[in-house]
Amino acid sequence: MTKRERFVTPVTCPQCARNGSATWEESERGDLETTIKSVSDGFRIAGDNEVHCAECGVKAVIGRSLSRSDKK
Repeated sequence: MTKRERFVTPVTCPQCARNGSATWEESERGDLETTIKSVSDGFRIAGDNEVHCAECGVKAVIGRSLSRSDKK
């Protein structure tokens, strides 16, 4: 079995500005697909590789952290 790469990306709720992270891993097939393996407290894995805020229920922004002052 080959070693699969893992990486971590920031996740942020665009509604409440909660920040956290998601841990991703390469698929077992060895292709370029990735799967979310875990998320920080306050977030949940939903649907097909989506991260949602557990408090607001909205889809999180992946790859960018926001502060409350960045919210629109």
